[in-house]
Amino acid sequence: MSLKKAAKAHLLDHDTSKTLSNSALVFATFMECLEEGDSESAREVLAASLRHLNKAEIERKYRIPRRTAYNLLLKNANPGLDVVAKVCLAIKQESAKKAS
Repeated sequence: MSLKKAAKAHLLDHDTSKTLSNSALVFATFMECLEEGDSESAREVLAASLRHLNKAEIERKYRIPRRTAYNLLLKNANPGLDVVAKVCLAIKQESAKKAS
């Protein structure tokens, strides 16, 4: 058996939309990244969660410009604290809305 087949046999299916719609888990992971000084991973956690949200709705409801939301998905994004706070609020409220 090839190494590729052996590795593939141990992979599990995982639906990231379920994990990323859990705002408590997203924020726990985000805070853990910040506590460890890993700002790149913290940004990636927010970006991954933001990927599953409707950008037009985010723009309208939370006043986060759509271009800003899409820019956060880029590797070299360096959002300000005001944008991070708005994104956190949007993720929390939108995931609570999906859960109900």
